[in-house]
Amino acid sequence: MYLKHIRANNFRAFGDGKKAPALDWTLRPGLNILVGENDAGKTTIVDAIRQILLTTSYENIRLYEHDFHIQGTERATSLWIEATLCDLSSDQQAGVLEWLTHESDGSCSLIVHLSARWIPPQPNKRPRVEISVRAGREGIGPEIGSTVRELIRATYLRPLRDAEAELRPGRQSRLSQILAAHKNIDGQEVNDFKTANPNEIPKNIVGLMAFSQHHIGEHTVIKSVEQDINQNYLEEFSFEDEKLQSRIRITPDLSLTPILEKFELALLPSGNVDPNARCARGLGYNNALFMATELVLLREGDDLALLLIEEPEAHLHPQLQYRVMDLLEDHSKTKETDERQVQVVMTTHSPSLVSHTDIENMTLVHKAQTFPLSAGNTKLKKTDYSFLRRFIEATKANLFFARGVMMVEGPAEAILLPTLAAVCHRSLSKHGVSLVNVGHTGLFHYARILQVEGAGPELKIPVVCLTDRDIVPESAKTFVSAPGEGKKRFTSDYNEEELAKFLQEKINRAQGGSTIVCVSDKWTLEYDLAYFGCAKLMYYAIQLGKKAKTKGERLEDSDETKAKEAAKQSWDVLEAKGLNEEELANQIFEPLYNKEASKAIVAQYAAELLLSGEFGSGDELFNRLPPYLKKAFIHLTGDKSKPATKTETTAVN
Repeated sequence: MYLKHIRANNFRAFGDGKKAPALDWTLRPGLNILVGENDAGKTTIVDAIRQILLTTSYENIRLYEHDFHIQGTERATSLWIEATLCDLSSDQQAGVLEWLTHESDGSCSLIVHLSARWIPPQPNKRPRVEISVRAGREGIGPEIGSTVRELIRATYLRPLRDAEAELRPGRQSRLSQILAAHKNIDGQEVNDFKTANPNEIPKNIVGLMAFSQHHIGEHTVIKSVEQDINQNYLEEFSFEDEKLQSRIRITPDLSLTPILEKFELALLPSGNVDPNARCARGLGYNNALFMATELVLLREGDDLALLLIEEPEAHLHPQLQYRVMDLLEDHSKTKETDERQVQVVMTTHSPSLVSHTDIENMTLVHKAQTFPLSAGNTKLKKTDYSFLRRFIEATKANLFFARGVMMVEGPAEAILLPTLAAVCHRSLSKHGVSLVNVGHTGLFHYARILQVEGAGPELKIPVVCLTDRDIVPESAKTFVSAPGEGKKRFTSDYNEEELAKFLQEKINRAQGGSTIVCVSDKWTLEYDLAYFGCAKLMYYAIQLGKKAKTKGERLEDSDETKAKEAAKQSWDVLEAKGLNEEELANQIFEPLYNKEASKAIVAQYAAELLLSGEFGSGDELFNRLPPYLKKAFIHLTGDKSKPATKTETTAVN
């Protein structure tokens, strides 16, 4: 049995499907990862599952006024949540027979529908929430009682959990619940301690406790203290007809539950510390221990093997996150053995964790809408999934948590563009934009991740794919060699129709939905900056890059000062020549093309120079950028030439 479908209407961030999107999410039988920025609706989805299925920890789950969706100033007065459970075994179907729904394909499912009504306070009456839980779609079936709901409880691990406290002994401790539900617990409640033969070791837990209690009670220290209390004190308080006596015991109740509640689980000390010494371990390892303990029960115990886990990365360093992810993935896979498949629903904000799993396991939550990223739900092709499975890593995985994404093809763009945007007063970080360097071969594999396939709602996260033109201006023939026979490299190698087709094909490979492709207007990023209005900036940066290459890519402060002064003098000479834009861009870019300087180092110096404030800022600098960069920044940060709407102003604030 697994949770196939969760729907909700007017529950928190999710609306009625008309004024605001309702929740309608289809889950995978194995691993389901909810990703997205804060306040997108990930926890609301987990809480919807908790409300409808309840949890194995028997926490107090209630609905409150704030759980009813609010639109503007109007709060809904009713809500419903519906869960569809599929693949029930024969025994499970028999246990819930009268509540089953017969599907059109001949299968049976258990549909649990919770409806709630908010009743505001009235004179002499407190506010309250009325709840009804029934079977069938839209709740048209019979009422579901506690017996059925006991069978479908989910296991929930809250965010920022105190794993050490969860595994300590105590009343209704989580460890005691896990032990009590283990497959080998049957019969352990029988007290098989024999008072006639007290030295015979029992086999059952209750018997072992009685055995321990008997022998500890016979110990000299325990016995002497007990006698001291009874003879020297309690007898003094006794009446003739009522003698007071006491007995020291480990537990007053020799039943299984209170015995299990005295157990604790803790990690052994690390290193050379004695295994029997009490030594606290870090939060991260205790967290991993807690997850492992829950998986023991899910694998072998509960009818519904569903684990809800929020932020499993809590307190874990990246390498341990990878190990935890491996564990969750392994238990969520279909098994050839008798070991059950565990369904996992998890939320995360960790790029490290996300980069270590398959994109097809993810569902992006954006503004209370779910967008599965599995094949068939995005415009990624099979080869794209294969590529991304191998090459996506933490720095690229942050795109799943962004409000906007800029994809670039090299380190130079990744280094320079965030600073350039910030100095133009269009900070990428302030707009929640992730810049992802996908390399020269990766752009078109990544580009369609956030493009939805089919007729569903569009995913409105702006994405820019920034790419070079790859056609060399005619004037650059003075330092760019001719291509091989039959190959094209220069503008003159294309007629007007061929050139337009070449550029359109670049755009069509990636553009769609909220994703646009911005192709450099003339040649490359550095060339276009020099051509359109940042010639002095790029000249200085390239000269500094040339000097750095002669010094092993590292300049002392004194060397940098001298290089800047030399660049200033040679720039004045170059500027006095009165070259046109193309000639000037060629002279500035030629050393970089000939690898007299590293592109990444040049980008680093260009960023530093921009921060000095000597090369412009704000709209003045923005207006001197190449058109394709202006288009990219506007798509990601909005058109600053237009008055901001009320929504945009709120978002920025």
